[in-house]
Amino acid sequence: MGNVTRLRRLIVFLLAPLLVGLLCARAARAAEPRPWLCRQIPVFSGPKTMTWRATKHGAGHWIMTFMHYDPAGGHDGFTVVATSEVNGGQADGTLDAGQYYAVALYRSGEHWICPANASESHDSAAGAISNLCYGEDEGSCDVKLEVR
Repeated sequence: MGNVTRLRRLIVFLLAPLLVGLLCARAARAAEPRPWLCRQIPVFSGPKTMTWRATKHGAGHWIMTFMHYDPAGGHDGFTVVATSEVNGGQADGTLDAGQYYAVALYRSGEHWICPANASESHDSAAGAISNLCYGEDEGSCDVKLEVR
């Protein structure tokens, strides 16, 4: 009886740190946005420096992510070059000349979720390179991205 109890304690003593480490690693990964995993990743490009503005309609916590694609690098070939929170209604920024993949993700609990909708907006402003809508639901436009 004493040997079985000692063996159980030894197993728990050896496996407990491993289990705690795995749970902490899983929790840390859950909180990291992974836009390269989204199915819909719109692309735009410009020959010179571009400005962008993301405008949030409604509630929720959203981030705007811009990536470059290189088959030899990054996550599935994507490398995140800029990320900005779209809280308080809008976010602005600039991007160097080049080709970019843009994804808006929203937070649900501890997870960042890919939008169900990522599409070209129909109300293009004059001089815009790209007008995109991202939404939690198909057909919605919770975040609008305009690139000039």
